[in-house]
Amino acid sequence: MSAPTTAPTRRSAEGDDGVGARVSVLIAAAVGAGAIVAAVALPRSISTSGPVLCPFRVVTGLPCPGCGLTRSWIALGHGDVATAFSYNVFGPISMAFVAAMIVLTLAVASAGPARIGRVAGVARHPVVWLVAGLWIAYGVARAIDAGMGTGWFPPVT
Repeated sequence: MSAPTTAPTRRSAEGDDGVGARVSVLIAAAVGAGAIVAAVALPRSISTSGPVLCPFRVVTGLPCPGCGLTRSWIALGHGDVATAFSYNVFGPISMAFVAAMIVLTLAVASAGPARIGRVAGVARHPVVWLVAGLWIAYGVARAIDAGMGTGWFPPVT
């Protein structure tokens, strides 16, 4: 006699209920909210002076794609949009994305906790990958500019 066969079941990477995705999304939203609150609460002087914390820049002297993001967020948190863009063009873009993700996460969570895992799918959207690629290309162009001294981009301070 043969063993009964059962139809294969579809399981998510986190398990049947997607708890891992929900927890990850909620943690990411909380970290993002904390970063935005810090950008608003920290004094503006932190963004205009202080040590270089970027390991890539310390070693090479060149800016990485993320150089200037913290200063950009602090400037934007204090309402200085032009300076925020001058520190890193993707600073205001990333802050807007994080704020939108927080709102989306809260909206989806209020509709039902079981649906919060769907927010994780936003990170796999082709537009997100396109913007990430542009951010990396911008960072490479900025590093080349800093290395060659052509002056196409504002200097990273």
